[in-house]
Amino acid sequence: MIKNPPVIERIVKEMGGKIVKIVPERGYFYIDIKGKRLLVTRKFQIAGSLTADSALTRFKDLTDFILKENGIATPKTASFYRKTFNEKEAKRILKAFEFPVIIKDAAGSNSKGIFPMVKNSAAAIRTLKQEFKNFSCLIVQNMIQGKEYRVTVLDKKVIGALEMIPPRVWGNGRDNISKLIVAKQRDMKKKTPIDNALRAVLREQGFRLKDIPQKNQAVFIRKNSSLAEGGELRDVTALVNPEIKKICVRATKLVERTLSGIDVMCDDITKDPRKQSFNVIEINGKPDIYIHYNPNFGKTRDVVRDIINYILKTQ
Repeated sequence: MIKNPPVIERIVKEMGGKIVKIVPERGYFYIDIKGKRLLVTRKFQIAGSLTADSALTRFKDLTDFILKENGIATPKTASFYRKTFNEKEAKRILKAFEFPVIIKDAAGSNSKGIFPMVKNSAAAIRTLKQEFKNFSCLIVQNMIQGKEYRVTVLDKKVIGALEMIPPRVWGNGRDNISKLIVAKQRDMKKKTPIDNALRAVLREQGFRLKDIPQKNQAVFIRKNSSLAEGGELRDVTALVNPEIKKICVRATKLVERTLSGIDVMCDDITKDPRKQSFNVIEINGKPDIYIHYNPNFGKTRDVVRDIINYILKTQ
């Protein structure tokens, strides 16, 4: 397939257009022709269906590029590739970031390949060099503050939305935080490590592991929504601001999906995104749909029925 690009470029020029390379490492480029911009790959693949395996959602670096290119807010992001990594250039790029940052495997899913709370540029470089043994592309992102939401989109409609509440323990006035964590996760396969990341999260709230919270006082033990460690779900489908719905539907179309799960970080899902801190964190091309059933708070959204009815209607 590596022979395709020269042929494509020659024909496009003959037709009066031009090639604009965007992410060479992924083989994606634009064809600007006859007043339109077409997104294609060096395999000359054009996809946009419910079941298509689109790299635009499989790779976070591509997703971020496409969203930014089209004016959708995302966190400040830099992509680094194992084959082209240059430490001097990386140090220059990282100077523009506010620390701590989060580093992610660009092809990661299910909370794997995530390295949060990277304190400074030196630590980021160390993490990149070390993890390139395991991952071909890593992205560095500013850590965004706010509440995390998952918005599930089907074609032109939001069919479900959830607030993703990070794992937390509730004080009983007797046990310290360390004991509360053990009790909460006794029957869970995944345990929250007692490490510097946990201590940092507690410190931000004014706590230490040995502290005893007051009765019914909530103490978060993660900053992200790790369901495996006891994160909770609140249905907010009826509350999503119309402008946020439009952004999520548009983002789904931009990455050539019909069904998507969009991770949003904002202050309040009910408010206009233009009047608050709002970012699309990533787009999942194969979203978890089970999470819309029996949430911890709020009602079930029967998204499976919606999807099946959509397929029956459109096939």
